[in-house]
Amino acid sequence: MSRYVVPPPQPAQREPGSPGARVALTRWLTALSAIGTFLVWWADERAGMNSAWASLTVPMVSAVLGASSLAVWWRPQWHQLASASGTAASAIYFIGSLVSATVSAQPNKLYEVASNAQFMPILYMAAFVVMVRGAALVSWLTYAGVVIAYLGLFGMPPPHNEDPLGHFWFTLLITHPMCILALSYISVLHSRLSQAELKAQAGRERFLAMLSHEIRTPLQSMLGSIDLLDLKVRGQVERRAIDRLRLVAAQLEAHLRDVTEYTRLDNPAWQMHLQPVDLPKLVQDSCEALQLRAGSRGLRLQCDIARDPCLRDTHTDPTRVRQILDNLLHNALKYTTEGEITVRLAVRQAHATDVGDPGNETLSTDAVALSVHDTGIGIAAEAMAKIFEPYVRLEDRRLPRAEGTGLGLAVVRRLVDRLEGRLEVDSAPNEGTRFTVLLPLRGAQQGQARATMS
Repeated sequence: MSRYVVPPPQPAQREPGSPGARVALTRWLTALSAIGTFLVWWADERAGMNSAWASLTVPMVSAVLGASSLAVWWRPQWHQLASASGTAASAIYFIGSLVSATVSAQPNKLYEVASNAQFMPILYMAAFVVMVRGAALVSWLTYAGVVIAYLGLFGMPPPHNEDPLGHFWFTLLITHPMCILALSYISVLHSRLSQAELKAQAGRERFLAMLSHEIRTPLQSMLGSIDLLDLKVRGQVERRAIDRLRLVAAQLEAHLRDVTEYTRLDNPAWQMHLQPVDLPKLVQDSCEALQLRAGSRGLRLQCDIARDPCLRDTHTDPTRVRQILDNLLHNALKYTTEGEITVRLAVRQAHATDVGDPGNETLSTDAVALSVHDTGIGIAAEAMAKIFEPYVRLEDRRLPRAEGTGLGLAVVRRLVDRLEGRLEVDSAPNEGTRFTVLLPLRGAQQGQARATMS
């Protein structure tokens, strides 16, 4: 059998402007800025190129940036304060550098002022990129510092052309507001686009909820009428017709559920609802619910559950775990014509990167391993990546036309990713398929902490 580890889907909630993306960007940007600032200062200090102001303040700025990076790594909720501190320290350094170069007696002071001033728009851009809110305020305060420095150096009247330094400072007073206003406009536009996207997503969900309700109501009436007809018919032909009607109605309900759930998972505001779960009971109930359907197809459905007390008191989202298992079982029933389907639940050791801790690649931890193994037609190695895409179904001449919308495994993939787990597939043509879901094994304290962060 060949193995395929399913990569997580591209998350819609990690777009560049999202808070989570800003936190990750701030971690690396402040760390790299601290290292780069210190290395440049050290090289210039050895070459004797630093001014007195730079010799004193650059190590302080580097230390503030490094502390900000460590703070964000240690406490992500401190991101706003850390990014504001790093931006303010850099702004103070740049304004001080402009003043220091202007009042110095160096012949190349115009070049030094110009070289420092060209980095200030980058400082404004960095503030708008990493800060969730308050970037405009910090930028305007920085600009106010430039204005105060200008007034202290040159006074109120605009400088004459014979004073190139004053003329350059006056240019800064004109150009910096345009830069801040442009960045503010882009930030507001991005915020409005994000809000519009969320509203559109909410509108789609409301529409699907209404559509689901409007379809399910007559569907339930139809199923009730089919059951009443089933009590009256006597002939085999009529009974087969009733069975076909019941099957079509069940398929329509399943299609509606898959489309609704797949659309709901696109919502960036989706959250887990962690609570204590008795996983062995959940798995046993799901298997018993499909025993009759498996038996009608001549298949054996077995349930192998490890006797581990940790499985009876783990914190996860029971609704989503049941959804994952049900979709995998329905997929196994769809593509298995003879033999058996085995569901196994156990505790397995996995790397931390497999179960939701990407920051630690070496740590091994216990994980919940839930697998569904069938003796069906199997999957070719080149087709494994495709089956997790939406609206994709495997067709095989040995089977009737595949049922379903092609969303079952796509929903499984997204749910496993949202539960911070990993999905593996072991399969080969004509040898069956085993889907294995690895989920974090969380105790009570871990579950409560993760639910609070969500």
